Amino acid sequence: MLDLVDLGDPKVTGLGEFASYSFIPSSLSIIYLNYAKKTNKWILVLLFPLLSTLIEWVMIQIGYLKMKNWGFFIFSIISYLIVFSVILPVHVKVIKTNYTNSII
Repeated sequence: MLDLVDLGDPKVTGLGEFASYSFIPSSLSIIYLNYAKKTNKWILVLLFPLLSTLIEWVMIQIGYLKMKNWGFFIFSIISYLIVFSVILPVHVKVIKTNYTNSII
């Protein structure tokens, strides 16, 4: 198991951790995919990693997120850029392809 970050108290799992892991990333992804078009893709690819980085930075500043073996400026920003520019568009393309094939 990779021990990269702690949310809240590392000895207690709570509702805040559940919300941080489940709702924030999935909500940002759904909003991104609903607004992403070929004409505005790169604007959103820059905007959503910036928004994700801001959310993560605020969580660090208020003391809720503690980095252990993870470089915020190196790994987080690069990860967000890869997710929003490559992984999410491929993911939605696979879903659409499987959905249209299952209808036929």
